[in-house]
Amino acid sequence: FGFAKRRINDIFEKFIDRDHMKVAFFGRTSNGKSTVINSMLRDQILPSGIGHTTNCFLSITGVDVAEPYLLRPDSPDKKNAQTIKRLSHSLSKECLDPNAIVRLYWPKTKCALIRDEVVLVDSPGIDMSPDVDGWIDAHCQDADVFVLVANSESTLMHSEKSFFRRVNAKLSQPNIFILNNRWDCSAGETVATRDEVRSQHMERTLEFIVDELGLMTREEADERIFFISAKEALKIRMSQADDLAKMGGETRGIRKLRT
Repeated sequence: FGFAKRRINDIFEKFIDRDHMKVAFFGRTSNGKSTVINSMLRDQILPSGIGHTTNCFLSITGVDVAEPYLLRPDSPDKKNAQTIKRLSHSLSKECLDPNAIVRLYWPKTKCALIRDEVVLVDSPGIDMSPDVDGWIDAHCQDADVFVLVANSESTLMHSEKSFFRRVNAKLSQPNIFILNNRWDCSAGETVATRDEVRSQHMERTLEFIVDELGLMTREEADERIFFISAKEALKIRMSQADDLAKMGGETRGIRKLRT
């Protein structure tokens, strides 16, 4: 996951002359889009879980503040960032319309990725609404990078291909990355089987984005397709954050004893 993040950062550098970089995450329901973003933020802030979870669009922008906050689409008042789950989780009685967008403002000190005016956009599953064209028009026309979060346990699906055909038709040469999430599920397979499945995923993806859409060469595509486990990455990063917090507390305690 770390290599994928570094490679995406390399692509971001090509757009340093822009005021900001907008990265839109898409994929089928429960493929792990929100978990990918949570792992980048190093915190379990966006709603995630089994089944249909994210019910509306969520944007994450880095700001120079100590505490995160959010803005609802119907109010200019700053709200506690923790209410994002209540507003965007499909099981919540207060969840907003799928076409709505909640804007989360996250401290730049907590995530290096969003320090350079990078805006992340989470989305509902592309298989949950027939108004995909409306989504593209409303939230993706100005996106600089599209990240498709796919499920390693299956293969590239018709709904995912259909979405990017529409993106390709509306936007000129969109920059696309593909994250095959839940690759940790292959841990129980033999090395030979994992290699075969990985090759199968790669070939089918290359056939789509290179041969069909003509977005890039096969050499370029090789550097935009990754196999990750966002859930495992999030666990590790949250554990690291806890360890650092404990170390900080111990250090403060030692200093206090010394004084």
